[in-house]
Amino acid sequence: MMANPGQITRNSARSGVVQAVGPGRKIKVLHLLYTPGFGGIESIIINWWKTFNRDEFEVYVACFCGDRDREKPFLEAAEKAGIPVLPVPWTKFKPFLRCAREVARIVREKQIDIIHTHAYYGDAVGALAGKLAGVKTVATVYVWGKYEFHRQIMQFIDWLSIQFMTRVTAHCRDTASRTYVLGKSTRDIQVLLPGYPHRRVPPTAEERRRKRQAAGIADDEILLINAARLAPEKAQDQLLLSFRTIHARYPKTRLWIGGVGLESVEKELHRLRREYGLESAVDFVGFQQDFWSLLDVADMMVHPSHVEGIPQSIMAGMAAGLPIVASDVGGVSEVILQGKTGLIVAENDVDGFTRSVLSLLDNPELAHTLAKAAAHAIETNLSTEAAVAEVENLYRDMLARAR
Repeated sequence: MMANPGQITRNSARSGVVQAVGPGRKIKVLHLLYTPGFGGIESIIINWWKTFNRDEFEVYVACFCGDRDREKPFLEAAEKAGIPVLPVPWTKFKPFLRCAREVARIVREKQIDIIHTHAYYGDAVGALAGKLAGVKTVATVYVWGKYEFHRQIMQFIDWLSIQFMTRVTAHCRDTASRTYVLGKSTRDIQVLLPGYPHRRVPPTAEERRRKRQAAGIADDEILLINAARLAPEKAQDQLLLSFRTIHARYPKTRLWIGGVGLESVEKELHRLRREYGLESAVDFVGFQQDFWSLLDVADMMVHPSHVEGIPQSIMAGMAAGLPIVASDVGGVSEVILQGKTGLIVAENDVDGFTRSVLSLLDNPELAHTLAKAAAHAIETNLSTEAAVAEVENLYRDMLARAR
Protein backbone atom coordinates (compact mmCIF):
# COMPACT_ATOMS: atom_id res chain seq x y z
CA MET A 1 0.00 0.00 0.00
CA MET A 2 1.47 3.34 -1.01
CA ALA A 3 1.65 6.20 1.45
CA ASN A 4 -0.73 9.11 1.06
CA PRO A 5 0.71 12.22 -0.63
CA GLY A 6 2.86 14.16 1.81
CA GLN A 7 2.99 11.20 4.20
CA ILE A 8 5.60 8.47 4.62
CA THR A 9 5.14 5.36 6.76
CA ARG A 10 7.57 3.54 9.00
CA ASN A 11 7.53 0.23 10.84
CA SER A 12 7.45 0.58 14.61
CA ALA A 13 10.39 -1.33 16.12
CA ARG A 14 8.44 -1.87 19.32
CA SER A 15 4.88 -2.59 18.26
CA GLY A 16 5.26 -3.85 14.70
CA VAL A 17 2.48 -1.54 13.47
CA VAL A 18 2.83 1.02 10.72
CA GLN A 19 3.28 4.58 11.93
CA ALA A 20 3.00 7.72 9.87
CA VAL A 21 6.00 9.89 9.17
CA GLY A 22 4.21 13.05 8.16
CA PRO A 23 5.20 16.67 7.66
CA GLY A 24 7.65 17.77 10.34
CA ARG A 25 8.80 14.22 11.09
CA LYS A 26 12.36 13.80 9.88
CA ILE A 27 13.51 10.58 8.26
CA LYS A 28 15.99 8.97 10.65
CA VAL A 29 18.86 7.00 9.15
CA LEU A 30 21.63 5.06 10.87
CA HIS A 31 24.83 4.46 8.91
CA LEU A 32 26.59 1.35 10.20
CA LEU A 33 30.29 0.97 9.55
CA TYR A 34 32.95 -1.63 10.23
CA THR A 35 36.29 0.09 9.70
CA PRO A 36 39.72 -1.59 9.75
CA GLY A 37 41.38 1.82 9.31
CA PHE A 38 40.64 4.96 7.35
CA GLY A 39 39.98 4.83 3.65
CA GLY A 40 37.44 5.57 0.96
CA ILE A 41 34.33 4.26 2.71
CA GLU A 42 35.09 6.27 5.83
CA SER A 43 35.63 9.43 3.77
CA ILE A 44 32.36 8.90 1.93
CA ILE A 45 30.35 8.58 5.13
CA ILE A 46 31.90 11.74 6.57
CA ASN A 47 31.29 13.73 3.38
CA TRP A 48 27.73 12.47 3.09
CA TRP A 49 26.94 13.21 6.74
CA LYS A 50 28.02 16.82 6.33
CA THR A 51 25.84 17.25 3.22
CA PHE A 52 22.46 15.71 4.13
CA ASN A 53 19.46 18.04 4.22
CA ARG A 54 18.98 18.48 7.96
CA ASP A 55 15.46 19.86 7.49
CA GLU A 56 14.31 16.46 6.24
CA PHE A 57 16.84 13.93 7.52
CA GLU A 58 18.31 13.07 10.91
CA VAL A 59 21.45 11.06 10.28
CA TYR A 60 23.40 8.98 12.78
CA VAL A 61 26.67 7.07 12.40
CA ALA A 62 27.52 3.90 14.34
CA CYS A 63 30.94 2.29 14.23
CA PHE A 64 32.29 -1.05 15.44
CA CYS A 65 34.75 -0.31 18.28
CA GLY A 66 37.11 -2.41 20.35
CA ASP A 67 39.04 -4.49 17.84
CA ARG A 68 42.69 -3.53 18.44
CA ASP A 69 41.92 0.19 18.02
CA ARG A 70 41.45 -0.21 14.28
CA GLU A 71 38.60 2.28 14.38
CA LYS A 72 40.76 5.03 15.90
CA PRO A 73 41.70 6.87 12.65
CA PHE A 74 38.03 7.06 11.63
CA LEU A 75 36.91 8.22 15.06
CA GLU A 76 39.53 10.99 15.01
CA ALA A 77 38.44 12.13 11.54
CA ALA A 78 34.76 11.96 12.53
CA GLU A 79 35.39 14.01 15.66
CA LYS A 80 37.19 16.63 13.60
CA ALA A 81 34.16 16.74 11.26
CA GLY A 82 31.80 17.15 14.21
CA ILE A 83 30.18 13.71 13.88
CA PRO A 84 29.03 12.15 17.17
CA VAL A 85 29.77 8.47 16.46
CA LEU A 86 27.75 5.83 18.31
CA PRO A 87 30.10 3.01 19.41
CA VAL A 88 29.09 -0.62 18.84
CA PRO A 89 31.20 -3.10 20.87
CA TRP A 90 33.18 -5.46 18.63
CA THR A 91 36.16 -7.78 19.08
CA LYS A 92 38.48 -9.82 16.91
CA PHE A 93 36.24 -12.83 17.68
CA LYS A 94 33.42 -11.30 15.57
CA PRO A 95 30.41 -11.35 17.96
CA PHE A 96 27.78 -10.86 15.23
CA LEU A 97 24.66 -11.52 17.27
CA ARG A 98 25.70 -9.47 20.30
CA CYS A 99 26.69 -6.61 18.02
CA ALA A 100 23.37 -6.84 16.14
CA ARG A 101 21.45 -6.67 19.41
CA GLU A 102 23.29 -3.47 20.33
CA VAL A 103 22.52 -1.94 16.92
CA ALA A 104 18.86 -2.94 17.35
CA ARG A 105 18.87 -1.21 20.73
CA ILE A 106 20.21 1.97 19.12
CA VAL A 107 17.55 1.71 16.42
CA ARG A 108 14.77 1.53 19.01
CA GLU A 109 16.25 4.28 21.16
CA LYS A 110 16.71 6.71 18.27
CA GLN A 111 13.54 5.57 16.44
CA ILE A 112 15.55 4.86 13.31
CA ASP A 113 13.64 4.34 10.04
CA ILE A 114 16.46 2.91 7.88
CA ILE A 115 19.77 1.19 8.62
CA HIS A 116 22.30 1.90 5.85
CA THR A 117 25.21 -0.54 6.03
CA HIS A 118 28.63 -0.37 4.47
CA ALA A 119 30.69 -3.42 3.49
CA TYR A 120 31.37 -6.88 4.91
CA TYR A 121 30.73 -7.14 8.65
CA GLY A 122 28.65 -3.97 8.61
CA ASP A 123 26.27 -5.64 6.14
CA ALA A 124 26.09 -8.83 8.20
CA VAL A 125 25.35 -7.10 11.49
CA GLY A 126 22.97 -4.63 9.83
CA ALA A 127 20.94 -7.42 8.24
CA LEU A 128 20.54 -9.10 11.64
CA ALA A 129 19.76 -5.82 13.42
CA GLY A 130 17.15 -4.92 10.82
CA LYS A 131 15.31 -8.18 11.46
CA LEU A 132 15.58 -7.80 15.25
CA ALA A 133 14.34 -4.20 15.23
CA GLY A 134 11.84 -4.53 12.40
CA VAL A 135 13.17 -1.69 10.26
CA LYS A 136 14.21 -1.34 6.65
CA THR A 137 17.80 -1.89 5.62
CA VAL A 138 19.92 -0.90 2.65
CA ALA A 139 23.42 -2.15 1.92
CA THR A 140 25.99 -0.44 -0.26
CA VAL A 141 28.43 -2.95 -1.75
CA TYR A 142 31.78 -1.45 -2.67
CA VAL A 143 33.83 -4.06 -4.47
CA TRP A 144 34.05 -7.74 -5.26
CA GLY A 145 37.77 -8.38 -5.47
CA LYS A 146 40.55 -10.88 -5.99
CA TYR A 147 41.61 -11.05 -2.36
CA GLU A 148 43.43 -13.52 -0.14
CA PHE A 149 41.49 -16.40 1.44
CA HIS A 150 40.51 -14.50 4.61
CA ARG A 151 38.81 -11.74 2.69
CA GLN A 152 37.22 -14.21 0.31
CA ILE A 153 35.42 -15.54 3.38
CA MET A 154 34.42 -11.97 4.29
CA GLN A 155 33.03 -11.49 0.78
CA PHE A 156 30.98 -14.67 1.09
CA ILE A 157 29.54 -13.42 4.39
CA ASP A 158 28.77 -10.14 2.65
CA TRP A 159 27.03 -11.87 -0.26
CA LEU A 160 24.94 -13.97 2.14
CA SER A 161 24.00 -10.91 4.21
CA ILE A 162 22.74 -8.78 1.34
CA GLN A 163 20.19 -11.46 0.43
CA PHE A 164 18.24 -10.35 3.52
CA MET A 165 18.39 -6.60 2.89
CA THR A 166 15.40 -4.48 1.90
CA ARG A 167 17.49 -2.85 -0.81
CA VAL A 168 20.97 -3.44 -2.20
CA THR A 169 23.00 -0.70 -3.87
CA ALA A 170 26.49 -0.55 -5.35
CA HIS A 171 29.37 1.89 -5.23
CA CYS A 172 29.85 1.90 -9.02
CA ARG A 173 28.51 0.29 -12.18
CA ASP A 174 31.28 -2.30 -12.22
CA THR A 175 30.38 -3.49 -8.71
CA ALA A 176 26.66 -3.46 -9.58
CA SER A 177 27.31 -5.79 -12.51
CA ARG A 178 28.98 -8.26 -10.11
CA THR A 179 26.39 -8.05 -7.33
CA TYR A 180 24.00 -11.01 -7.32
CA VAL A 181 20.85 -10.91 -5.24
CA LEU A 182 18.66 -13.97 -5.58
CA GLY A 183 15.58 -13.27 -7.66
CA LYS A 184 16.84 -9.94 -8.96
CA SER A 185 18.66 -8.80 -12.07
CA THR A 186 21.95 -6.95 -11.69
CA ARG A 187 20.17 -4.15 -13.58
CA ASP A 188 18.04 -3.66 -10.46
CA ILE A 189 21.08 -2.82 -8.34
CA GLN A 190 21.05 0.95 -7.94
CA VAL A 191 24.40 2.74 -8.17
CA LEU A 192 25.17 5.31 -5.49
CA LEU A 193 28.18 7.26 -6.71
CA PRO A 194 30.26 8.56 -3.78
CA GLY A 195 30.77 12.14 -4.91
CA TYR A 196 33.45 14.42 -3.56
CA PRO A 197 33.46 17.93 -2.00
CA HIS A 198 34.56 20.70 -4.32
CA ARG A 199 33.66 23.94 -2.56
CA ARG A 200 37.15 24.88 -1.49
CA VAL A 201 39.24 27.84 -2.56
CA PRO A 202 42.57 26.52 -3.86
CA PRO A 203 45.76 28.03 -2.45
CA THR A 204 47.41 30.86 -4.34
CA ALA A 205 50.71 30.20 -6.08
CA GLU A 206 52.58 31.87 -3.21
CA GLU A 207 50.64 29.94 -0.55
CA ARG A 208 51.37 26.70 -2.38
CA ARG A 209 55.06 27.57 -2.62
CA ARG A 210 55.23 28.22 1.12
CA LYS A 211 53.49 24.93 1.85
CA ARG A 212 55.93 23.06 -0.36
CA GLN A 213 58.88 24.71 1.32
CA ALA A 214 57.51 23.78 4.74
CA ALA A 215 57.16 20.17 3.51
CA GLY A 216 60.76 20.13 2.28
CA ILE A 217 59.96 20.21 -1.44
CA ALA A 218 62.22 22.36 -3.59
CA ASP A 219 60.77 24.62 -6.29
CA ASP A 220 62.28 22.52 -9.08
CA GLU A 221 61.13 19.17 -7.67
CA ILE A 222 58.11 17.28 -9.03
CA LEU A 223 56.07 15.52 -6.36
CA LEU A 224 54.04 12.44 -7.26
CA ILE A 225 51.61 11.13 -4.63
CA ASN A 226 49.92 7.79 -4.08
CA ALA A 227 47.20 7.74 -1.43
CA ALA A 228 45.96 4.25 -0.62
CA ARG A 229 46.04 1.58 2.05
CA LEU A 230 49.25 -0.41 2.23
CA ALA A 231 47.75 -3.63 0.94
CA PRO A 232 48.61 -6.12 -1.84
CA GLU A 233 45.68 -5.04 -4.03
CA LYS A 234 46.95 -1.43 -4.14
CA ALA A 235 50.01 -2.46 -6.19
CA GLN A 236 52.51 -0.11 -4.54
CA ASP A 237 55.20 -2.68 -5.34
CA GLN A 238 54.50 -2.10 -9.04
CA LEU A 239 54.47 1.64 -8.44
CA LEU A 240 58.00 1.54 -7.00
CA LEU A 241 59.19 -0.46 -10.01
CA SER A 242 57.61 2.08 -12.32
CA PHE A 243 58.99 5.02 -10.36
CA ARG A 244 62.52 3.65 -10.62
CA THR A 245 62.38 4.29 -14.38
CA ILE A 246 60.58 7.62 -13.96
CA HIS A 247 63.15 8.88 -11.47
CA ALA A 248 66.04 7.82 -13.71
CA ARG A 249 64.55 9.94 -16.51
CA TYR A 250 63.51 12.83 -14.24
CA PRO A 251 65.91 12.90 -11.23
CA LYS A 252 63.98 15.81 -9.70
CA THR A 253 60.88 13.66 -9.18
CA ARG A 254 59.86 12.51 -5.73
CA LEU A 255 57.20 10.04 -4.63
CA TRP A 256 55.13 10.17 -1.46
CA ILE A 257 53.12 7.09 -0.50
CA GLY A 258 50.41 8.07 1.95
CA GLY A 259 48.50 5.42 3.82
CA VAL A 260 48.64 2.78 6.52
CA GLY A 261 47.85 -0.90 6.36
CA LEU A 262 49.45 -4.32 6.62
CA GLU A 263 52.82 -4.42 8.38
CA SER A 264 54.03 -7.15 6.01
CA VAL A 265 53.28 -4.96 2.98
CA GLU A 266 54.99 -1.96 4.53
CA LYS A 267 58.14 -3.98 5.23
CA GLU A 268 58.22 -5.28 1.66
CA LEU A 269 57.83 -1.77 0.23
CA HIS A 270 60.68 -0.49 2.39
CA ARG A 271 62.81 -3.39 1.14
CA LEU A 272 62.00 -2.59 -2.48
CA ARG A 273 62.83 1.08 -1.92
CA ARG A 274 66.31 0.06 -0.72
CA GLU A 275 66.77 -2.46 -3.53
CA TYR A 276 65.84 0.11 -6.20
CA GLY A 277 68.06 2.82 -4.69
CA LEU A 278 65.14 5.17 -4.09
CA GLU A 279 65.60 5.95 -0.40
CA SER A 280 66.24 9.65 -1.05
CA ALA A 281 63.36 9.98 -3.52
CA VAL A 282 60.52 7.95 -1.95
CA ASP A 283 58.88 8.73 1.39
CA PHE A 284 56.19 6.85 3.28
CA VAL A 285 54.19 9.67 4.82
CA GLY A 286 51.50 7.59 6.53
CA PHE A 287 47.87 8.49 7.05
CA GLN A 288 47.16 12.20 6.58
CA GLN A 289 44.26 13.50 8.65
CA ASP A 290 44.27 16.71 6.60
CA PHE A 291 44.35 15.21 3.11
CA TRP A 292 44.26 18.64 1.43
CA SER A 293 47.67 19.42 2.95
CA LEU A 294 49.02 16.58 0.82
CA LEU A 295 47.08 17.49 -2.31
CA ASP A 296 48.08 21.15 -2.15
CA VAL A 297 51.80 20.38 -2.47
CA ALA A 298 51.59 17.58 -5.06
CA ASP A 299 52.10 17.83 -8.81
CA MET A 300 50.56 14.52 -9.92
CA MET A 301 48.60 11.58 -8.52
CA VAL A 302 49.61 8.01 -9.41
CA HIS A 303 47.27 5.17 -8.54
CA PRO A 304 48.07 1.66 -9.77
CA SER A 305 45.80 -1.00 -8.31
CA HIS A 306 44.40 -4.49 -8.79
CA VAL A 307 41.01 -3.96 -7.10
CA GLU A 308 38.91 -0.81 -6.77
CA GLY A 309 35.43 0.58 -6.62
CA ILE A 310 35.66 4.33 -7.14
CA PRO A 311 38.67 5.47 -5.09
CA GLN A 312 38.06 8.54 -2.96
CA SER A 313 41.74 9.42 -3.32
CA ILE A 314 41.34 9.67 -7.09
CA MET A 315 38.27 11.87 -6.72
CA ALA A 316 40.22 14.02 -4.24
CA GLY A 317 43.02 14.36 -6.79
CA MET A 318 40.48 15.41 -9.41
CA ALA A 319 38.94 17.97 -7.03
CA ALA A 320 42.41 19.34 -6.32
CA GLY A 321 43.12 19.75 -10.03
CA LEU A 322 45.92 17.19 -10.28
CA PRO A 323 46.80 15.21 -13.41
CA ILE A 324 46.12 11.55 -12.64
CA VAL A 325 47.44 8.23 -13.94
CA ALA A 326 45.54 5.18 -12.66
CA SER A 327 44.92 1.52 -13.38
CA ASP A 328 41.75 0.70 -15.32
CA VAL A 329 40.10 -1.49 -12.69
CA GLY A 330 36.70 -1.46 -11.01
CA GLY A 331 34.91 1.86 -11.33
CA VAL A 332 37.98 3.98 -12.12
CA SER A 333 36.95 4.45 -15.75
CA GLU A 334 33.54 5.68 -14.53
CA VAL A 335 35.16 8.85 -13.20
CA ILE A 336 38.43 9.09 -15.16
CA LEU A 337 37.70 9.49 -18.87
CA GLN A 338 40.71 8.37 -20.85
CA GLY A 339 42.59 11.28 -22.37
CA LYS A 340 40.00 13.76 -21.11
CA THR A 341 40.16 13.87 -17.31
CA GLY A 342 43.20 11.65 -16.80
CA LEU A 343 45.07 8.63 -18.12
CA ILE A 344 44.11 5.04 -17.32
CA VAL A 345 46.29 2.00 -17.94
CA ALA A 346 45.53 -1.72 -18.02
CA GLU A 347 46.04 -3.61 -14.77
CA ASN A 348 49.57 -5.01 -14.31
CA ASP A 349 50.93 -3.00 -17.24
CA VAL A 350 53.93 -1.54 -15.41
CA ASP A 351 55.61 -0.34 -18.60
CA GLY A 352 52.39 1.28 -19.82
CA PHE A 353 51.93 2.99 -16.46
CA THR A 354 55.49 4.30 -16.62
CA ARG A 355 55.02 5.61 -20.16
CA SER A 356 51.79 7.38 -19.19
CA VAL A 357 53.43 9.20 -16.29
CA LEU A 358 56.40 10.15 -18.45
CA SER A 359 54.07 11.43 -21.18
CA LEU A 360 52.58 13.93 -18.72
CA LEU A 361 56.00 14.94 -17.44
CA ASP A 362 57.11 15.46 -21.04
CA ASN A 363 53.99 17.48 -21.86
CA PRO A 364 53.04 19.83 -18.98
CA GLU A 365 50.39 21.49 -21.14
CA LEU A 366 48.55 18.17 -21.56
CA ALA A 367 48.87 17.51 -17.83
CA HIS A 368 47.32 20.91 -17.07
CA THR A 369 44.45 20.34 -19.52
CA LEU A 370 43.57 16.97 -18.00
CA ALA A 371 43.78 18.33 -14.46
CA LYS A 372 41.50 21.28 -15.25
CA ALA A 373 38.93 18.99 -16.89
CA ALA A 374 39.03 16.63 -13.90
CA ALA A 375 38.29 19.46 -11.46
CA HIS A 376 35.41 20.60 -13.65
CA ALA A 377 33.97 17.06 -13.68
CA ILE A 378 33.87 17.02 -9.87
CA GLU A 379 32.16 20.41 -9.77
CA THR A 380 29.48 19.54 -12.33
CA ASN A 381 28.72 15.81 -12.20
CA LEU A 382 30.59 14.15 -9.34
CA SER A 383 30.03 16.45 -6.38
CA THR A 384 29.00 15.25 -2.93
CA GLU A 385 25.80 17.28 -3.28
CA ALA A 386 24.80 15.34 -6.40
CA ALA A 387 25.62 12.03 -4.73
CA VAL A 388 23.71 12.79 -1.53
CA ALA A 389 20.65 13.91 -3.52
CA GLU A 390 20.48 10.37 -4.96
CA VAL A 391 20.88 8.81 -1.51
CA GLU A 392 18.09 11.00 -0.13
CA ASN A 393 15.80 9.97 -2.99
CA LEU A 394 16.55 6.33 -2.19
CA TYR A 395 15.48 6.80 1.44
CA ARG A 396 12.29 8.57 0.43
CA ASP A 397 11.43 5.79 -1.99
CA MET A 398 12.12 3.06 0.59
CA LEU A 399 9.74 4.62 3.10
CA ALA A 400 7.11 5.52 0.51
CA ARG A 401 6.91 1.82 -0.37
CA ALA A 402 6.40 0.78 3.27
CA ARG A 403 3.15 -1.04 3.99
